[in-house]
Amino acid sequence: MKVIVQKSKSISEEKASEIIKAEKEYIERASWDVYENANMNMSYSNFRNFLFDRLIKKPEVLSKYLPEEAVSDHFRGDLHIHKLPDSLFIPYCIGWSFKKILKKGLITPTIVSKPARHVDTAIAHLTNFFFFGSQEYTGAQAASGFDVFLAPFIRKDKTPYNKVKQAIQHMLFNLNYPARAGFQSPFTNITLVLDTSEQFLKEHAVIGGKELPDTLGDYLDEILVINKALLELLIEGDAKGQPFTFPIPTLMITKNFDWNGKRWGEVSDLIFEALARRGSAYLLNGYSTNVESLYSMCCRLTIDVSRLNNNNSLKHQLSGFRLSRDLEEIEEYLIKNRQAFGIWALPDATGSIGVVTLNMPRLAALSRGEWDIFEEMLYTKMENARRVLLTWRKRYAVSLRSGLMPISRIYLGHFRNHFNTFGVIGLPEAAANFMRNPKLWFEGSRGEIGEAVKIMKKMVKMVREKAMEYEETDDYLYNVEEIPGESTSYRLARLDMKYLKEEIEKEEVLIPTDGIAPFYSNSIIPYYANISIPDRARWEGEVQQEFTGGVMMHLFLQESPDPKALKSLVRSIALNTKVVYFSITPTIAICRKCGWQAIGLFEKCPKCGHQVDLWSRIVGYYRPLRSWNVGKRAEFKLRVQYRAFGG
Repeated sequence: MKVIVQKSKSISEEKASEIIKAEKEYIERASWDVYENANMNMSYSNFRNFLFDRLIKKPEVLSKYLPEEAVSDHFRGDLHIHKLPDSLFIPYCIGWSFKKILKKGLITPTIVSKPARHVDTAIAHLTNFFFFGSQEYTGAQAASGFDVFLAPFIRKDKTPYNKVKQAIQHMLFNLNYPARAGFQSPFTNITLVLDTSEQFLKEHAVIGGKELPDTLGDYLDEILVINKALLELLIEGDAKGQPFTFPIPTLMITKNFDWNGKRWGEVSDLIFEALARRGSAYLLNGYSTNVESLYSMCCRLTIDVSRLNNNNSLKHQLSGFRLSRDLEEIEEYLIKNRQAFGIWALPDATGSIGVVTLNMPRLAALSRGEWDIFEEMLYTKMENARRVLLTWRKRYAVSLRSGLMPISRIYLGHFRNHFNTFGVIGLPEAAANFMRNPKLWFEGSRGEIGEAVKIMKKMVKMVREKAMEYEETDDYLYNVEEIPGESTSYRLARLDMKYLKEEIEKEEVLIPTDGIAPFYSNSIIPYYANISIPDRARWEGEVQQEFTGGVMMHLFLQESPDPKALKSLVRSIALNTKVVYFSITPTIAICRKCGWQAIGLFEKCPKCGHQVDLWSRIVGYYRPLRSWNVGKRAEFKLRVQYRAFGG
C-alpha cells in the first residue's frame, strides 16, 4: 500500500510540475505556440486551452486514442495531425444550411426560439448559431446565400436601409468579440450570391419557418441592399478603423457577375472599392470551377434528418456507417461533382471530418528525385494518416450519438457528407527538394519553374488517386486540400531543420527562413518568389485544379490599387486562368493611438510617431502581425508585396 501511495504522490507531483511550467511559459510567452493561433488572445480562457494542450498533446496520451505509428509520425514531423487535442473529440469544419436555420428557428438543449420573422432576428439567429456551432467544431463554419435568404424579410417589413445596416453591424461586432473558448472569436464564413448562381435563385424564400411561393430570384433589389450595407461596414471597420476579421465573405464570380453595374448599380463598384481598401472578400472563380454544380449540392445535402433522429430503426445511420437510399444518392452526387473549392467557402451540409497533413518537402528531400522512392514513402505515410481519419470518424459518431454535439444532432444528424481530408503543405519547397535545386524560386529560369509546376501537379495527383482508392475501400468520402498551415508550416519546417541538417549543409534542400525562423509555403507558387501576377496566377491555377478540397491564392499588395484597375485584374484572372479561389490582400497600417491608417508597409505613424499595427492575412484571415507566431512573421518578411500590378 505504501508503494502505491508513493507512486501516486510522484505522479501528482509530476503533473503539478507540468502545470507550473506551462503557466510560466504562457505568462512569459516563452514558447512559440502561445501564438500558435493568431485568432486567440492572452487570457485565462486561452491559458486553459494552452494547459489542456500541454497535458494531452503527448505521445503516451495520444496513443491511447489514435494509432501509435501515426502519433509517432506526428511528433517526428512526417505528418501533422491537426487541431489536437480537441480533434480527439469533435470534427474540423462544417457548412451549415442557412435555410434550415430559418425554417427551424434556434433549438438548443435549454432555450428554443421560433423561426425568424424579421431581418434583424434572422441575422441574430445566424450569429448565435455560429457561436453554438463553434463549440462542436475545431475549425471553420460557413453559411451560403447570406444575402439572398435575408432579402425577403426586407421586402415583407419594408425595412429601412439604416435598420438593415445596423442589424448587419451588430453581427460584425458580435462575431468578432472574443467570446469563444480560448478568448477567440468563432471562425466564420459567409457566401454572397447576389444573382450569380441560378441554382440559388430557384430556392424558395423562407419567412417565419415557412416557404413562400416566391423564389429568391424575385428579390434582387433587396439582395443588393444587404450587399451594399455589408460592404460599407467592411470598409468602415471598427471604432479604431481596424478591419473585421470575421465572417470571411466569399463572392462568386460566374458568367452572371455584373462587372459594369447594369443590374447591381453602385454595388458593382463598391465590391472593388472594398477589395482595394480592405481586401474584404474572397473570390470563387466560377469560370475555372463549376460553381453551379458545387452549390447545387446544397438543396440535396440539406434533407431533413429529423426522421433519422426519431426513427429507432434508423438510429444506426447517425453513426455514419450505412445510410438510407436518399443519402446514398447524395453521396454519389458528391463523388461525381467533387472538385477544388474555396478553402473558406464550404457548401451546405458538408465539411471535413479532420485533416492530416503530409510533410511534402521532407518526402521530396528523402526521395532524392526518384519517383519510385517518393511514391513508396508517400503511400506509407498516407496509410498512417488514413488510420487517423478513420479513427476520428468512429470517435465523432460516438460524440454525436452520446450528446456531445447537440446542435449538430439537430441540424445535421450525420457525417456521411463529410470528407476525410489529406492535407499537403510546402509544395514549392518539395519541388525544389525533388529537383535538388534549393535556389529554384530565387534564381530559377522559366523552364525550371515550369518543370517544378509539373512536379507539384504530379505529387498532388498521386495523393488524390490514392485517396480515391481509399474511398472505394472504406466507403467514405476523401479529398485533398492545400491547407492554410498557420502553425503547421513552422512546426514541420522547424523539425526539418534538425532532421535534414546534413542536406541543408550540403545545400541540397530548401527550407525558407528569415534568419530567425523557418517555414513552409501554404501556396503553390511561394509568396517569397518574385514572380509577376499573370505568371503566378497561371501557374497557381494549373496545380489548384488537381485538388479536390480547399485551395487559395493571395495577391499581397503594399499599396491600394485603383478600384477600376483592380476590377480589370480580377476579371483577367477569372477569365484567363484556372485559379479557383483567390484574395486581394492589401497590407493595412493602423495607428491605435491617433487613428491614422493607410495601405502600405509602415513602421511608425507619420502623424504622431507612434508604432503602427500592420494587418494582413496570416493564412486566410486578417490579423495584426503582433499576434502572429514566429514562423508566420518570418514568412511575412519575405513576402513579395506588389506595387499596383507591376510585380
